[in-house]
Amino acid sequence: MCGIPSPHSVTHRLRTRFQLRSHFAEGPARTTGVERFEARGQVHETADPEVVVYEFSYVGSANGRPFSIPCIFVARVRDGLIVESRDYTDHVGFARAFGRLDDLATALAADSR
Repeated sequence: MCGIPSPHSVTHRLRTRFQLRSHFAEGPARTTGVERFEARGQVHETADPEVVVYEFSYVGSANGRPFSIPCIFVARVRDGLIVESRDYTDHVGFARAFGRLDDLATALAADSR
């Protein structure tokens, strides 16, 4: 299972390999105006041999403006398979980079009711 904590009350859960593959395959294609999009970072080992941390940034450009969005994925791996992942991303940074601040503000306001 992959949990993606978000700034509003709905946390996205991707439970199957198909859902996970589809989510990341769509990536920047969900947004118009993306010229470049890639992940750059490094993997950190932890004291728990099943747990790894991937600290990275999504870097690229959208609508002619560069962006760098910091992220951390914490994954639990057993027998070579990811069995759990918690993904922490700068959602405001994504909204700003892709011109969706109004959408994010609307979602946050709806959650406050």
